[in-house]
Amino acid sequence: MKHIHKTCAIVIQHNKILIVRKVGKDIWTGLGGRVEDGETEEACLLREVKEELDCDSNILKKAGDFHDIAVFDPDSMLTLSTFLVELKGQPKLSDPELEEFRFIGKDYAKEKIKLSSLFEREIIPFCIKEGLLNWS
Repeated sequence: MKHIHKTCAIVIQHNKILIVRKVGKDIWTGLGGRVEDGETEEACLLREVKEELDCDSNILKKAGDFHDIAVFDPDSMLTLSTFLVELKGQPKLSDPELEEFRFIGKDYAKEKIKLSSLFEREIIPFCIKEGLLNWS
């Protein structure tokens, strides 16, 4: 099984978390991307935020590493290194691979938003447990 290492920005504003959707896909994931050779996780994440949403960002702290089968490559195991991130400026789509971004609240399922299993089963519960999201 192949291994993929990606970073993910956990951006929370007004008790909502940022998600993105790739062009032609119906599953929403986190903001971020693959770590390139010789690149630190932090450098990767800052680059990805700039490339995808055309805004600068500030990494507050590492949240942790999460593992699952890659949602868009089921023959690969994914390590997702997550960081709490604050956006600087107004985000706007700037990556042609992305179709949409939005902040979702606890009622996202009623809006027919389908999240990646890692995001739904691991990252959101982590954010709730850590008090980053108040979705009780």
